[in-house]
Amino acid sequence: MSESTVEPTPEAPEAPAPAVAAEPEDGAPLGPAGEKALEEWKRRAKDAERTQREQAKRLQAIDDRDKTEVQRASERADAAEQRAAAMATRTVRAEVRALAAATFADPGDAVAFLDPADFVDDDGDVDTKKVTRALADLLNRKPHLAKEGAPPSFDEGARRKADKPPSMNELIRRKAGLI
Repeated sequence: MSESTVEPTPEAPEAPAPAVAAEPEDGAPLGPAGEKALEEWKRRAKDAERTQREQAKRLQAIDDRDKTEVQRASERADAAEQRAAAMATRTVRAEVRALAAATFADPGDAVAFLDPADFVDDDGDVDTKKVTRALADLLNRKPHLAKEGAPPSFDEGARRKADKPPSMNELIRRKAGLI
């Protein structure tokens, strides 16, 4: 990289720092002078952050000016690859959550235990069958992650309507062996 001169940024003449009233140990408020000093320091911090951002932009512009078109294109390609990889990762995580919603108590657990890179092929597509197999394997290894079945029933079985009591004629026919 070639040496280039950087223009010095004009700095405001530094005013003497206002006297900061020390906060008493009992946690009492700063008082008017302390509040004024605190506001001054907050303003200075914001100004310093803004100046730092502006200088970083200028430095980046100077660096970019000295780069060849091939270097710029290479950086753009690298940035595009990083964005594509991030999108593939988000896609896999969404697919894992969607498939895990049916069987996992918390689909986020499935995302935490599986590596998204294992489920993306060379074209950037998500292999759903692989995800399904991995989720089943994860449930086999960690069954406590699965959704619980139906809550236990304490009513001694399913409820059904009572049968209609037999009439007297039906009772007689049963005894006689006619039914």
